[in-house]
Amino acid sequence: MRSMMEFLFSSELSFPGSWAEEHRLGKELEEITKLRNQVGELLEQEHHSLWEAYQKKAQALQNRDCRAEFERGFLIAARLALELFRRMSEEGE
Repeated sequence: MRSMMEFLFSSELSFPGSWAEEHRLGKELEEITKLRNQVGELLEQEHHSLWEAYQKKAQALQNRDCRAEFERGFLIAARLALELFRRMSEEGE
């Protein structure tokens, strides 16, 4: 069973204000993919396999970094919420 953090990170929650940003990022990703394919086509076979291995490792590292950044941000937000709840309960006493 996936953890709640995994679910939140991998689910595709969308907010109306973010559609334009997602569209822009999609276009940038397409450009990167085209460039990566162009480089792959220019390489000789022995270099091509090395290029593919590099891409896989780089993508795995980037995914791990994104997950860690997401988790840090989520935990910071949770701590802020707890701090606010604590202050509100102290003021109510």
